[in-house]
Amino acid sequence: MNVQRLCPVYKKWLQLNPLNARQHRLAMQAQTQQAHQQGKRERARELGYQTFEAAKVILNALQSTSSNKEKAIQEDVLAFGTMGMYLSSLLAQEQKKREAHAILQECQQQLIAILPLHATSPSICRLIASLQQTFEHIHLPECTNRLACETLH
Repeated sequence: MNVQRLCPVYKKWLQLNPLNARQHRLAMQAQTQQAHQQGKRERARELGYQTFEAAKVILNALQSTSSNKEKAIQEDVLAFGTMGMYLSSLLAQEQKKREAHAILQECQQQLIAILPLHATSPSICRLIASLQQTFEHIHLPECTNRLACETLH
């Protein structure tokens, strides 16, 4: 799961340019959805991983936590969480239950890690708590292929 799918230079650029990075993340999300809708599963999965990684980089970028940036931070948190759910769903559809579960766990861990940074912002804390609760209640679909299930367990 620790495979890096984004170029280190691009990751650094995302960290240093949060406004442009958010636009890139939105474009990547659209590309992921388009590939999925076109039935290009492998492409959608790879783009999903890249978008998830970009969302994580943006979420963890050092930013001012002033009240005028609260909406942007909320969008970053929501984008990270929803992209994690979407990627997990794509993986579950391909019977990659372990990878899907790992993505959900990574989301939970990241959100727990950033929670103290936003302790003075009740709305961000509530959003993180809501996402955490959602992750805890996501049930990945059971395997429909016996051979695939045996491989997982």
